[in-house]
Amino acid sequence: MSLADDKSFIVMVWAVDALQSGRVEEARPFLRSFPKEAAIANLGDRFFVYKWALETLVNELLITPKKATPQNKPFRFLDCKRFETVATCVNILRDLEDAEDGMTLKRFSVLDVMHKIGHRQFEWQRGFFSYAQTYRALTVYGGELAAEHFKSTNGLSLAEFFICGFAFYALYQDKPGIDAEVDLSEIGVSWQTRDAAFRLLSAPLPEVRKHARSIRQTIGRSTAYQQSILRKIPMAIDEGSVRRTVLAPLPSLIWQRMTAGLYYDLVGGGPRIWREIGDRFEKYCLELARALLPDAKPAGSFKYKLGKIFDSPDLFLHAPDGSAMTIGECKAKKMSIVAKFSDNPLDDAQSAFSEIIKGALQLWRFFSHCRRNPGIKAIHPGASGVVLTLDPWLEVSNHLDRLLAEAQRWADLDPDILEEDRRPILFCSIDDLEKTLEIATEASLFEAIRATSEPEFRGWHLFSVHQKVSNVQQQNPYPFSDRIGEIIPTWRLFDVDAV
Repeated sequence: MSLADDKSFIVMVWAVDALQSGRVEEARPFLRSFPKEAAIANLGDRFFVYKWALETLVNELLITPKKATPQNKPFRFLDCKRFETVATCVNILRDLEDAEDGMTLKRFSVLDVMHKIGHRQFEWQRGFFSYAQTYRALTVYGGELAAEHFKSTNGLSLAEFFICGFAFYALYQDKPGIDAEVDLSEIGVSWQTRDAAFRLLSAPLPEVRKHARSIRQTIGRSTAYQQSILRKIPMAIDEGSVRRTVLAPLPSLIWQRMTAGLYYDLVGGGPRIWREIGDRFEKYCLELARALLPDAKPAGSFKYKLGKIFDSPDLFLHAPDGSAMTIGECKAKKMSIVAKFSDNPLDDAQSAFSEIIKGALQLWRFFSHCRRNPGIKAIHPGASGVVLTLDPWLEVSNHLDRLLAEAQRWADLDPDILEEDRRPILFCSIDDLEKTLEIATEASLFEAIRATSEPEFRGWHLFSVHQKVSNVQQQNPYPFSDRIGEIIPTWRLFDVDAV
């Protein structure tokens, strides 16, 4: 990396990404040579380069000091026109990661650190574009308070930011760099709005390097499991040419930045905005259930009295007899880098996980209240609880039993929460639920949720459990894809499926 020209390396990464994303002809001018197998390789094939490895390589590039050019002597440099260069870098990176993992596994079991692998890889495997991810982000982060904060802070609206980001993403399908003065007037974007979007999505290359060094821990955390500057600044401005060129090594991360990455723009907005985000996430979950599970008669939260006034859980799905079969508590809290990548996340990110534990406790407390006063809500004998999260908090995690044990300890402090109230709890991300609802009926969903509490399926994705236990394979289209155009009117100008 110390012998690599940053611009050339970024262009090489873009070309490899394009080569293995179906854009072979677009990649060809930037790679002098590559094996023909690399152009048709799929995940798991010998010549396939994992996108998460490319992301790590760019981050390592940005934090590595450059060797000084020797005076009057030959200078070695990294040839970034060859696929072989990326292959060599990835293989060295893999050796480094294996060595670091070996040190970690002296203290923890493989199962204890599986969550780190999942958080690093699953996003890339799922992909960053879907109608569900897009509409959900625009809905959850698009409240009045959030939109006002975003515009006053950044000088453009959320809708303008999104359409600029989508335009940039589309342009990067053909080439690794775009002109900083690119004309977007055909889609109704002024140069002032364009520049405001560039300020959020990009920075001059030296500044990106500075930011990368500030967030990248060189001691105390493995190379693979670090914060990525590309999640906040996916584009870098090369000011060394006559016209400023904006580079994007991995264009998919532009999409990530303008959906889930809106968090970066709102994190400083204060508790009122985060309460609004939580409320809108609850409403989104209810709206999704009503659209795809109408026979379950989805219902939202309500207030009830048992000595004092309580708020019920956020989501109710009902059995045919009208009793509540699945009761959901929605949590929009974002995962920190420590919660994602610590070897011991429940200790190192204790305060963050306390909100998820609280979700289980809230459900058990509600079951207790309904047992003591059946008039609050009729509960089905086979009912269970779901903590539905915006982020995948317990994806392939080996810490589920410990988290539930902590919830049990909290519940022990309330003498009114009996053992019979402590019904099975599923911790499920909204991504997992959306994917499951694409193929589920009300009955098959209930069947899968019940099965998640069985030892055989401990810690599995709901989608995988559903595939295992149910013969139902419906095709339920995402119900809100047409609504994106209502939020972002210019969206209708793009051929989204082609991009």
